[in-house]
Amino acid sequence: MRFKYSALNQTGKKESGFIEADAEVTAKGLIKNKGLYVVSIKEVQAKSSNKKKTFSFGIKHRLPIQLARQLASLLKGGVPLFQALTIITNQLDVEKEKEIAGYLRDQVRSGTPLSDAMKAYPNIFDELFIYSVQAGEKSGALDSILTYQANLLESNAIVKGKIKAALVYPMIMSVVGTGVVLFLIGYVVPMVIKIFERMSQGLPLPTKILIGITNLVNNYYYIIFIIPVLLFFGFRWFRKNKKGKRIWHNFLLRAPVAGNFYLMVMISRFTRILGTLLKSGIPMLQAIIVVSGTMKNVIVSEAVMKMAEMVEGGTDLSTAIRGTGVFPSYVADMVTVGETSGNLDEMLTNVSEYYDANINQRITAFTAMVEPVIILSMGTVIAFVLVAILLPLFEMNKILIKK
Repeated sequence: MRFKYSALNQTGKKESGFIEADAEVTAKGLIKNKGLYVVSIKEVQAKSSNKKKTFSFGIKHRLPIQLARQLASLLKGGVPLFQALTIITNQLDVEKEKEIAGYLRDQVRSGTPLSDAMKAYPNIFDELFIYSVQAGEKSGALDSILTYQANLLESNAIVKGKIKAALVYPMIMSVVGTGVVLFLIGYVVPMVIKIFERMSQGLPLPTKILIGITNLVNNYYYIIFIIPVLLFFGFRWFRKNKKGKRIWHNFLLRAPVAGNFYLMVMISRFTRILGTLLKSGIPMLQAIIVVSGTMKNVIVSEAVMKMAEMVEGGTDLSTAIRGTGVFPSYVADMVTVGETSGNLDEMLTNVSEYYDANINQRITAFTAMVEPVIILSMGTVIAFVLVAILLPLFEMNKILIKK
């Protein structure tokens, strides 16, 4: 990462320039080592014409796992890196995937490190993946690190897949139920209303409510469709806004029931990635900084960066975790055990597996709970529509019997 800074020297004279560092906190430390007082510092995005973009659906989730798994197997078998990439390129069927693997192969053949070649596709290979490959190249354990990465990516894919699968049935039920209600309100109820309008006696309250809803839907349907669209784009703007994004992420962590589940996902991701990086031979400080960039929640990301600052100052990781106020004491306690036993990476993996098990239990419980709730809700709405239609008909039947 490249930073532009402004600082004061020992004579009070202002100096400015650029500095390369892994993160802002590291850059500040390097500037201070020069005897300068930092006034301002800002990351500068490097302009690179070498960066490529691909929009093929699914490549981002599929190719890194496939590449890491196959490359690790070939390297363990003693196949040279260039030859391994050639084999993988020839095996790929999707044209875009073949193009990416071919680019990596050509760059490696020209003498470029694999990690640097991957930087050309930042939307396919994230910072964590590239850092790990870079560490493997330096340590000579690229095959082991690629195996760790494949396991990590597959684990994340499994969790995401379970969450999506848990939401499929409730979404189908919601769509079908909404379709049935709209059909009744848009087609059936208007025909029945014409009969009600000819009745001289007053209508029951449920029927009056149903008629009001029907008139609203049929006469102002465009507003009903426009409002959700405006809310959707308004919410997207709110989440992209710096202040709004912070408010939303804070809400996600503090939301009843869902907030605890969301935090568990963040903790699992933090411990698994940190443990993987430490196994890969990446230094503690650098590993924490990399993990902070993989945290999708601003609050959690800032907490991890605070950890990095504390660790840089000589604080133990367990103490730094307690100091953030975000992670539960269980995580800090387990990290303490890992630090004491000298087996921190394994302990972090155990913590991640513990939270993964809890996440799976929550997903199962959520699925079991949501399905009957949706069925009950849809049933209640449809029952209300039917009762509102049938009540006046019963009244008409009584009147006809009396006559």
